[in-house]
Amino acid sequence: MPKVSQEYLDARRAEILTAARRCFVRDGFHETSMQDLLAEAGMSSGSVYRYFPSKQDMIIAIAEENLAEVVHEARRQAERRPAAGAARRSPISSRSSGRSTRRTASPPSRC
Repeated sequence: MPKVSQEYLDARRAEILTAARRCFVRDGFHETSMQDLLAEAGMSSGSVYRYFPSKQDMIIAIAEENLAEVVHEARRQAERRPAAGAARRSPISSRSSGRSTRRTASPPSRC
C-alpha cells in the first residue's frame, strides 16, 4: 500500500470538516446524519471514519479549531494594545499596596 504524506492526510481531514461545517450550518447538528456528511464530502464511509469515528468527533474537532482561532485572535489583539494598567494605576493593584485610589462618601448620619 502506498504511503501518503501528512499534508495529504491533513488536507483530507480539513475537507471533511469543511463539509461537516456546511451541513451543520445548513441543517443543524441534530438534523445532519453521517450519510449527509458523507455525501457533502463526496467520500466513502471508510474514508471519513478513518479520520472521525462519529459525528460527535467531528463536532468536537470543529469546536477545537474554532476555539484555537479565537485564542489566536485574542492573543494577536492583546499584543497590539498596550497593557490597560500601563497608562494608569489599576484600583486592584493600589489596594494590594494598602493605598486606596478611590474616594468614598461617608455614610449618611442618623439623627
